[in-house]
Amino acid sequence: MNDNKDAFDLWWEWAEKPLDSPLTIDSEIHDAVMALPPDERRDRAKVNEAVREGLRLGPLRPAGSEDQFGVPKATE
Repeated sequence: MNDNKDAFDLWWEWAEKPLDSPLTIDSEIHDAVMALPPDERRDRAKVNEAVREGLRLGPLRPAGSEDQFGVPKATE
């Protein structure tokens, strides 16, 4: 693994992996990038900033809690 990869590189390596690949990424990267509009996910600066901001803020709610609509978040 190349330790010089940024969040953008890690995201796209994971997003474009073959279906049978065991490659994973941290949930912090996944959550931050998925919160962006789809067209912004191809912008390196926006992806890296979203991940930095997500790490700075920490989890938005504890695992197993409900979202603003009362839908339980998966605990797995």
